[in-house]
Parts: sequence; C-alpha cells; structure tokens
Amino acid sequence: MLTTFYSNIDLKVIVSSLSGALVCINTQQRFNRCHRPVAFLVSFVMGIVGADTTLEIIGIFVPGIFTDVRAVGAFVCSALIITVMINIIARVDSAMKKETKRNITWYKR
Repeated sequence: MLTTFYSNIDLKVIVSSLSGALVCINTQQRFNRCHRPVAFLVSFVMGIVGADTTLEIIGIFVPGIFTDVRAVGAFVCSALIITVMINIIARVDSAMKKETKRNITWYKR
C-alpha cells in the first residue's frame, strides 16, 4: 500500500504544496494560534491531492501554458483552498439563515 502511495508522489508537488500552505497561513488573518496548524495541514494535504484538478481548472482559463506542471497546480490549490472553503461555508450559512428566517415568518402568520 505504501509503495503505491510513494510511487505517485512527486517531490516537486510536495515542495510546491508546502510553499503554498505557508503562503496561505502567513496571509490569513482569521486563525488564532490553535487553528493555524490544522489549517496548514488541510492546505498542505489538499495541495497534494488537488493538484491535477486545479491544473485542469487553470487550463480552462489559461489554455496551453501550464499543461503538465503539477507543481503549479499544487501551489495554487494549497494557497487558495482555505479561502475558497471559508467563502463556501459563509455562503451556505447565509443561505441557511435566510431560509430559517423565511420559515419563522411563515409560522408567525
């Protein structure tokens, strides 16, 4: 099991994901000391896992430039994943609050 895991990981992807996670943690102002290691770990792992998907999304917007450079995908994914997750959670939370508010006004009638 470990041999298949190690055979698919490139050192460039790991270093790029590490540097993207460091950029993410250094630029985020929302996390306190306790939450920063967790955010770093999530950003680092998602940079490794989501490198190919992020590279495909970059290829849609900028075709032909970063075709086979997984390190670029790892860096971009690990640098942006925390911000994207925070924005998605905020949008879902606001939509749920609007729905709850609408249901409460319906019950009062």
